[in-house]
Amino acid sequence: MSFPERFTRKGDGLFVSIAEAEAELLRSIPDELRPVLSAPVDPDNPVSERLFPRAYLDPTEEGAEREWQELVRPELVRERVASLERLTKSLERGQIREGRVEVELDADEAQAWLGALNDARLALGTRLGVTEDLDYDHVAEDHPDAAAYAVYGWLTWLEGDLVETLLG
Repeated sequence: MSFPERFTRKGDGLFVSIAEAEAELLRSIPDELRPVLSAPVDPDNPVSERLFPRAYLDPTEEGAEREWQELVRPELVRERVASLERLTKSLERGQIREGRVEVELDADEAQAWLGALNDARLALGTRLGVTEDLDYDHVAEDHPDAAAYAVYGWLTWLEGDLVETLLG
């Protein structure tokens, strides 16, 4: 049995065809990410640090780092929340056909999907402690985080598929 491509170029945008279960996972991303994005700067929160890395690594530049956070972070948060909104709105437009959710995305929506997928993958990977050495495809089924590793692998694959399609 063959499945349609998940992403197909259509002019400047994309045609998306994903399984209903995949769409449900995508619908959960905004609720998972909003609390992280809206939380105040917390250098002890590894997910926040991963999504908003320091601009100044030199510990003597704490004042410059605080200034950067105050000036730049609000706009980064707005952009990321807007991407989550675009993801949500585009999925709401989706039509269900033969167990798949199909939707057309314009170029901005495609970029929003890419940003949301990347943020979700980075946040989950950080929570799981994923490193380049981890082979998450071979996590034992009875591992307490097996489902989360499976989602991480799916997000990684989906993001890669989207990037390849966008690059044409």
